[in-house]
Amino acid sequence: MHLEFYAQEVHYGEALGGEMINVSFREHSDPEVDYSKKNFKFPPPVKGVFFSASYEFPPYATKVDWCDGEDEDGGETIKEIELTKNSLKMVLKNNYSFNVSFETDDITFQNIKSFLTK
Repeated sequence: MHLEFYAQEVHYGEALGGEMINVSFREHSDPEVDYSKKNFKFPPPVKGVFFSASYEFPPYATKVDWCDGEDEDGGETIKEIELTKNSLKMVLKNNYSFNVSFETDDITFQNIKSFLTK
């Protein structure tokens, strides 16, 4: 599988003093959802690549999840990665490949770069 898209939403987040890290590249912004509506329907999935790591308990590994706009999958680890200010190119251990172009601010980019290129 090969997934290629432009990420309009780029997010870096930490919890527990940096022991949990989440990074996401999403084709579209996450819509605000009113869960109190009757007959609620989830919005359709959007293309995205999501990274997570927990440094609270070993073994420490960065996991990758993704959505191709229809199906979601994940739990895979990174084989190769190339990150620049405007693009993420990556191959996973299962040989799935990703090419994501994006724009983000310098602080977010530096946090993502530090996390993904350790």
